[in-house]
Amino acid sequence: DGTLIRARAVASNVNPKLLFLEMVERGALDPEFVADMEGWRCRSGTFRMNVALSELPRFSSLKGDDDPEFLNGTVDIAPSLGYLERAYDDAKTGGWAREPVVSMCLPSTLDDSLAPAGRHVASLFCQHFHPILSNGRSWDDEKEAVADLVIDTVTRYAPNFKAAVLGRQIKSPLDLERDLGLVGGDIFHGALHLDQIYSLRPAAGFADYRSPIEGLYLCGSGAHPGGGVSGLPGRNAAKAIAKDLRRRRRV
Repeated sequence: DGTLIRARAVASNVNPKLLFLEMVERGALDPEFVADMEGWRCRSGTFRMNVALSELPRFSSLKGDDDPEFLNGTVDIAPSLGYLERAYDDAKTGGWAREPVVSMCLPSTLDDSLAPAGRHVASLFCQHFHPILSNGRSWDDEKEAVADLVIDTVTRYAPNFKAAVLGRQIKSPLDLERDLGLVGGDIFHGALHLDQIYSLRPAAGFADYRSPIEGLYLCGSGAHPGGGVSGLPGRNAAKAIAKDLRRRRRV
């Protein structure tokens, strides 16, 4: 709304590509740094779903044991290295895995306030999915069919799953970019390739959480050591900010 908020430091938890190419004026940055950000790769697209369930999934591997404690953690559908490799190759050639890798959490097994009595909710994190589809196809047109594919995949391992789905929320790579600013649907704010990690994350000379603009810091997955839930980018950025603020006070 145009409100101006002044601060001694700003910590950014958005993708470096989004920050420096869309939120910061280009004229404030060195052309070489701008070129680095234009080349920053964010292609590790993911597909997310949240589903409401009439009952817990019953996995065939549990052999009839319905103890919900077995489902308190993450359930991964990735039965072999070959399965993982095929999923990745499918995404490269066709846009998405024909047999996706699915990581499912059922938080209602631990917190019954998340669903009515006897019902449950599940969150599905699915790979691999290319953020940009070929031949002019759009994720807006394809995501419902892909969501069906994900549900069918889980049902192969938990036969009651499909019939238990009462409702679903779908987040394609495009939705993740539009709704959450995850460029390319990349939850890691940039591919974790050799030329985008360690001293090169996000660019040479700026891997210490400081940016080319004094007072602007990176504290998210686009900074070392990258994505995940370690909290390390934020911790390290906070230490850098505190150090710089102390130095300024002494000056």
